[in-house]
Amino acid sequence: MESLKGNIVQTAGKLFEQFGIRSVSIDNVCSELRISKKTFYIHFPQKEDLVDALLIFQNKIKAERFEKIFAGKNAIDSLILMIKEIKKSVENESLTMCFDLQKYYPKVYAKHEAIKSAEMKLGFETNLHQGIAEGYYRNDLDIELISLFHSIQIKNTFEMMEHSSKKYTKKRLVDFFLDLMVHLIANEKGLKYMEEQEK
Repeated sequence: MESLKGNIVQTAGKLFEQFGIRSVSIDNVCSELRISKKTFYIHFPQKEDLVDALLIFQNKIKAERFEKIFAGKNAIDSLILMIKEIKKSVENESLTMCFDLQKYYPKVYAKHEAIKSAEMKLGFETNLHQGIAEGYYRNDLDIELISLFHSIQIKNTFEMMEHSSKKYTKKRLVDFFLDLMVHLIANEKGLKYMEEQEK
């Protein structure tokens, strides 16, 4: 990303997360960076383009972090980290920014939710193939359906539990999902490995 364009995206991101997208004007972003609106519009013809660029940037950062985290890990260790990262992502989301994104930029929101879901599904599929190859997961799994189930359910359930009137500890949520997933997909070797990790 070009230097100035990248600075605009990152500065806007900090402001959006703090105050919400709607409350932050292009004037606010320009003032923060000490640039003219004319300069801003060279890179982003409208605010919607900036919001889209921010989500692309955030997704790229997450993908790079995931790549580093999963490097050299076996399938079960990667699965544990994947669930923890999804939980962390849900916890750290700016509620105001999410609300504004859904209400005022529905097309951008829908586009990036579809990308996020597809990437999460692909991540689970990759993990399932790896686990089968390593001998930790059952070799009779319906990979397509299980990865679809996990990618949809895990984020929705975390969000539902986060906003539930009854509060659940973060550890309890993660332990619940790990137990559910591992017992669904792991074979005897995988379950034994998981038990050893818990000790």
